[in-house]
Amino acid sequence: MNRSHFTFLRQVWTHLVRPYWTSKDRWIAAGLLGTHLILVGFFIFLSVWINYWQNDFYTAIQELNSHAFFSLLGYFCILAVFANICFMLKAYLLAKLEIRWRQWMTQHFVESWTSNRRYYALQLKGDGTDNPDQRIAEDIFQFINTTLTLSIGVLQQSIMIISFLGILWGLSGTLTIPIGSFSLSIPGYMCWGAILYAIGGTFFSMYLGRPLIHLNYESQRREANFRYSLMRFRENVEGVALYQGEEKEKEIFGIRFTQIVDNFNITLKRLLKMYSWNNCYDQVNGIYPVLLAAPRLFTKEITFGGFMQTLTAFRQVTSSLSFIIDNYTAIASWRATTNRLLEFKLNLESIPPSPLSHSIHEEEGIHVACEHISLPHGVILKEDLQLTFKKGENTLITGHTGVGKSTLARVLSGLWPYGKGEIKIPSSSFLFLPQKPYMPLGSLESVLQYPASNASKDEINKVLKAVGLQGLKPHLQDVNDWARVLSLGEQQRIAVARALLTKPHWLVLDEATSAMDEASEAELYGLLKKGLPHTTFISIGHRESLKPLHSREIRLEERAPLKKAAA
Repeated sequence: MNRSHFTFLRQVWTHLVRPYWTSKDRWIAAGLLGTHLILVGFFIFLSVWINYWQNDFYTAIQELNSHAFFSLLGYFCILAVFANICFMLKAYLLAKLEIRWRQWMTQHFVESWTSNRRYYALQLKGDGTDNPDQRIAEDIFQFINTTLTLSIGVLQQSIMIISFLGILWGLSGTLTIPIGSFSLSIPGYMCWGAILYAIGGTFFSMYLGRPLIHLNYESQRREANFRYSLMRFRENVEGVALYQGEEKEKEIFGIRFTQIVDNFNITLKRLLKMYSWNNCYDQVNGIYPVLLAAPRLFTKEITFGGFMQTLTAFRQVTSSLSFIIDNYTAIASWRATTNRLLEFKLNLESIPPSPLSHSIHEEEGIHVACEHISLPHGVILKEDLQLTFKKGENTLITGHTGVGKSTLARVLSGLWPYGKGEIKIPSSSFLFLPQKPYMPLGSLESVLQYPASNASKDEINKVLKAVGLQGLKPHLQDVNDWARVLSLGEQQRIAVARALLTKPHWLVLDEATSAMDEASEAELYGLLKKGLPHTTFISIGHRESLKPLHSREIRLEERAPLKKAAA
C-alpha cells in the first residue's frame, strides 16, 4: 500500500467516518456494532464447532456406525438452528446501524450543503461537484452499506483465518521432501500452501481489477448525467414542444447514453477478465487441497473424517485469505463511490470566504463600495461601484442586457461571491423576487407561504384575490408540481402574493413582472405599494413603463473591454 492509499484512507476516516462515530448517536451505534461483533464471534465459534463435527460425522460413515451417524445428524440440527438465529440477528443489527448512520450522514450533508448558501457557490464554481443530489441520495447509501460490509467482513475473515489456521496446522502434519541424500521437512505444510495460494491469487486480482475503480467512477457520473438530461426534458416539456426540439433532445439522450454504453463495454471486458480469473481460482481451489491432503489419507495417517475436516479447514482459510479476490469488484465500486462523496465533502469545506464582505449596520439604508465585481472565471464585470439605497426611495436599475443588473441584485442579496468590496445592509428583513419564481413541492398554500410565512387562510384568500388568482382558492390544499401547472405569469403573481404575505422592509425585484403586460405590471406595483407602505423597492427591468413607478433610476453603463481581476 503506497502513500496515496494511506492519504485516501485518512481522508475517508476524517471526513466521512469519524464525524458520525463522534456524534451524539455514537453510543447507540457502538451498542449495535458491538452486539453485532459479539454475534460474529459466536458465529465463528459455531463454524469451528461444525468443522470438528465434520470429522466425527465422516468418520462415522467410514466406520459404518449408524448410531453415531444419526446422533451426529441430530447434533447438527441443533447447531444449524443456533447458526440461523445468529445470522438473522446479525443481519438485523447491521441493517439498523446502517439506516441510523445513513440518516445522520444525510442530514449532515444536507446541512453542510445548504448552510451559508454553499449549494449556490458550488453551482457557480461548476468544477468537480456534478449531481450533488445523486451524491446525497445514492452515494451515501452505497458508501455506508459497502463500508460496513467490507470492514466487518475483513474483521470476520481475520478471526476465521486465526481460528482455522490453528485447526489446519494440527491436521496438516509434516511434509518430508527428499533432496538427494537430504530431506526437507515442512511442518504445517497445508497452512503454507493455503497462504501462498491466496496471496498469489490476491495480487493477480488486484492487478486485473485496478482499472475498475476509475471505470466505476465514470459509470456513476455518466449515469447521473443521463438521468439529469431526462429530468431536464421532463421539467421543460412545454419549451421543447414549442421549439419542436424533440429530435435535438433525442440526439442529446443518444449522445449521453452512448457514453454509458462505451464505458460499460470497457468495464465489461475488464470484468470478464476478473470473472475468468476468479473462476479458475475457485476451480483449482476445489482440487488443490485434495492433492495436498490425499497422500496422508492413502498412508492412513488420517481418517476419512480427518481428511474431510482438513479440506474444509483449508478451504475456509483460502476463502478468508481470498476476501479481496472475492470482493474486488465491490471494493472498486466502493472506492469510486467514496471518491465522489469525498470530493463533494472536500469541495463543500473548501469554499473560500468571499472578498465581497457583507455587514449589518445601524443605518436604515444600503451602501455598496466595491473595487470590482467579477464573473466566476475572473473577468471583471464592474469596477469602482459606489451606490447608496435610502429607506423609502424606490429605485429602478436599468441598462443593456449583460451589463450586470441581475448580478448587482445578487450582490445586494449576498449571493454573489466574486469581486472585492463591502456591502453594508440594515438589520431589517429582505425578500428577493427573481424573474422565474421558485415553486417548492407541496400544497399551493405552502407554496404561497414559502419560505416562512404564517399567514391565516383569510389573509391568503384576500391576497390571492388581490393578485388576480382567485380561481385558485379551491386548490389551496392540492399537492402538485406547481411550476408545471402554472404559467410564468401566474408564478410571478404567486411571488407578488408571497411579498404581500411576508411584508419585508426591503423588496428586490429582478424582472419579477416581465411575463406580464404593462397594465398588469403597473397594477401589481400599485398593489405592492399600497399593501407594503413601509417597504422600499429595488427593481431591475428594461421597460420604460417601470420608470414612473419609481422615484430614482440607476443606469448601469456598458463594461470596459474584458480583463481579469488580480489574484
